[in-house]
Amino acid sequence: DLHRAAGRSGVGAVMGSKNVKAIAVRGTKGVGNIANPKEFMKVTYEKKKILAENAVTGTGLPTYGTQVLMNVINEMGAMPTNNHRDVIFEGAKDISGEKMHEPRKTDGKANLVTNQACFGCTIACGRISKIDETHFTVENKPQYHGASGGLEYEAAWALGSSNGVNDLEALTYVNFLCNEHGIDPISLGATISAVMELYEMGVLTEAQLGCKAPFGSAQALVKLSEDTCNAEGFGVEIGQGSKRLTEKYGHPELSMSVKGQEFPAYDSRGIQGMGLAYATSNRGACHLRGYTVASEVLGIPVKTDPLVTEGKAGLVKAFQDATAIFDSAGICVFTSFAWTLADVQPQVAAACGEEFDMANLETMGERIWNMERQFNLEAGFTKADDDLPARLKKDAAKVGPAKGLVNGIDKMLPEYYDLRGWDTEGRPTSSTLERLGL
Repeated sequence: DLHRAAGRSGVGAVMGSKNVKAIAVRGTKGVGNIANPKEFMKVTYEKKKILAENAVTGTGLPTYGTQVLMNVINEMGAMPTNNHRDVIFEGAKDISGEKMHEPRKTDGKANLVTNQACFGCTIACGRISKIDETHFTVENKPQYHGASGGLEYEAAWALGSSNGVNDLEALTYVNFLCNEHGIDPISLGATISAVMELYEMGVLTEAQLGCKAPFGSAQALVKLSEDTCNAEGFGVEIGQGSKRLTEKYGHPELSMSVKGQEFPAYDSRGIQGMGLAYATSNRGACHLRGYTVASEVLGIPVKTDPLVTEGKAGLVKAFQDATAIFDSAGICVFTSFAWTLADVQPQVAAACGEEFDMANLETMGERIWNMERQFNLEAGFTKADDDLPARLKKDAAKVGPAKGLVNGIDKMLPEYYDLRGWDTEGRPTSSTLERLGL
């Protein structure tokens, strides 16, 4: 995309390490035939109407983007703040989707210019923003005075709440940098959070960092982000991610990550199912492989209590298997706010053939998940990697609806393994592999 980059999981860093700028593919034939063109056009037209009429996909996301969640998640006490030390951020309203719409006092213009859609999308949840030209981040940088990719919820949280920073313009500037350099703003913000905690502990110093870096400092966030993008000074250390950085400085417990990938924007003490989803995600901590927030927060497709562990193993498995189908079909996961597999199935069947019935799709989702699991096991991952940082299991939430709670991963994981048809060490049993044809 012109304004955004796919930085999550560090794919760009891997390519860069191999001196690969891009991979280009040019074909001489079409991408394949639609099995039933008339039926495909008919059913997709019908399903688009469901998206348009849904409160989330038809109104919330087009209007506020994913930033519609900022105040919602904060109010329910599940906003990771100051490297997951806290669960509510007092400055959330200052960096929210609503705030992006408000005219600034300095120039009377809003941070948000317009929304934007991925190719062919009818939801258009993307943001295009323009930074206040008098703001310290860009006052002498005219190249950043134009409109570009604005804040999504994950970026606003990771760069903002996670670091205690409520400066909307500073977050937008760093987000511009991330897009420009192909960096994941989640991992960048979360790694800087660990740096700020190490600084406040006295482990890292101003001399090492090149600036004072307490939680809440927009200046430190900007300085450390610029250094990381340019691979200068301490930015070289930050570029290694929180796992390697915290291990180097003797405090690995401060890396808020699973399998080396930093957490997204949901504290699993306040949304219990997300803790299990993070721990069992095949690509490390990820919200997009099993978004139980839909159920636990938004009540989609059914409302479940976010503060309890009961029933969450089945919920996570169901979301993971269904999401594998959405992803494999090339359908944005945000459509699942309005669609179920029953809406996806006739579209896939019309495009690919009658064998894609509901029963087969459900089995395919489960098969995909188990294939990925097998890959990880062969790569050396074990049950020990299906875990959360000690902070989330031992340090109870101090305020909000989740006050006094820790995440109950130890209760949920055995049930999850059992439902998956895995043994107690998290390995698919022979009968499970046979059933799935693996």
